[in-house]
Amino acid sequence: MSPVNLHKHFPLVHRVAPKKTCFLLSEQIFQLKLKRKLKIIKVCQRSNHGPVAVVGPDRKLVLPVSSLLLNGSGSTDDSGVISYHWDAISGPPGLKMKDVDQAVAMATGLRVGRYTFRLTVSDQEGATDSASLTVRVQEARTPPPVAHASGSHSLTLPNNSLVLCGSMTDGDQTEVHYLWVRDSQSPAAGDVLYGSDTQASLYLANLVEGTYLFQLRVTDAQGRSNTATATVEVRPGRTGSLPRGGQEVRFKDTLVRQLAALLHVLDGDIQVRALQGHSHLSTVLRFSVWGPSGPLSGSRLVVLLRNQLLREKSDYLLFRVLRVDTVLCLLRCSGRGQCDPITKVCTCDPFWTENLIRRYLGDGESNCEWRVLYVILTSFLLVVVILSLSWTFICCCKRQTKVRKKTKYTILDNMDEQERVELRPKFSIKHRSTEHNSSLMMSESELDSDQDTIFSRDRPVRGTNRLSAQAARNGNAFG
Repeated sequence: MSPVNLHKHFPLVHRVAPKKTCFLLSEQIFQLKLKRKLKIIKVCQRSNHGPVAVVGPDRKLVLPVSSLLLNGSGSTDDSGVISYHWDAISGPPGLKMKDVDQAVAMATGLRVGRYTFRLTVSDQEGATDSASLTVRVQEARTPPPVAHASGSHSLTLPNNSLVLCGSMTDGDQTEVHYLWVRDSQSPAAGDVLYGSDTQASLYLANLVEGTYLFQLRVTDAQGRSNTATATVEVRPGRTGSLPRGGQEVRFKDTLVRQLAALLHVLDGDIQVRALQGHSHLSTVLRFSVWGPSGPLSGSRLVVLLRNQLLREKSDYLLFRVLRVDTVLCLLRCSGRGQCDPITKVCTCDPFWTENLIRRYLGDGESNCEWRVLYVILTSFLLVVVILSLSWTFICCCKRQTKVRKKTKYTILDNMDEQERVELRPKFSIKHRSTEHNSSLMMSESELDSDQDTIFSRDRPVRGTNRLSAQAARNGNAFG
């Protein structure tokens, strides 16, 4: 059969889908006299279009957000995407990526700047496609920081310690830096404690008369800064109890000799730092003690002097000692608080309190040893025990102090003359209660029985005359 006849008998053979190539192959052709049969096989081969990578629109981040989810699961292919790969093309250093061979990857450590990421996908035929994603990271739009230095303060000597509390508002407070600077026109005297000039609170001690200016500079996490100024005015105070002139020298020398004898050191080993009035009734003496191997520990010296001057030898010095403390607060506060440099007392952390037994009955050191919860439970148990003991004591006392029954008397009327004579007192001595009564009075007590005794007339009547005479006597006695 010629190709022309094939077109006539099979017109649908050439109707193929677009973008496809088809081939017609004649497998068998049988020519018979009665019937013709033609079998045709159609073989079609499709063309590969390749995958399409999809990463989504460009992104914009604002700090403090520093991580990003890269999603390429929207990529397509006519036969399916078999592999993904993410690359960081550009951006600031410090970037870290995770799951770069997955459809969804994670980028962390983003900083201010512009990042470009590229996704590459491939299909089963080896065709690939790429797409890029741009990410801009910006700083948070926050107002600039504002410094606060606690304003103006005034002190009156001998109070020469102060704490200036600084703070910052607004700005990026994720990381704040503080710096205290003393003005050049301020007095040079005075100490900064605990290296607090780089902390929020500035601890000052040993200030002298004059006006101090301190400038606080705060810097936020973005490098922006602001300043504020604090003023401290130190005024002179009265020193009524402080000896003057030669008396002051003799007073100091006497104290040094007494302290040296108490501490078993030489007079020259005690160096007086300051001797000034604290109020019109007290004076402050500051000194240090040197031993064979150097200066003695302040905390050890305080414990020794407290035991000696406040308890055992309270009248040893010229004047009575009111308080013994170190110049700088050296209390450890049991590791659960901070020592106030002014009051020299521990400020405990939340849920902790002071061991009152140690403070007032022990070495007198301020501490933070007791947990508040345990103190509450112990106090409750003590109250319960005291109430229980009190109730038990009261109940025992009530049982032992029962009121005894009164003595009861019964007149025995059926006694004969012989029994009456036998029961009369000897030597004709009559009791006041039986002076007008010829009958016998018998008593009973609850010592014999708790029940009342019932007396009955079980003695037989001996005669009518006798009974009448006895009744007459009884009647005369009470009549």
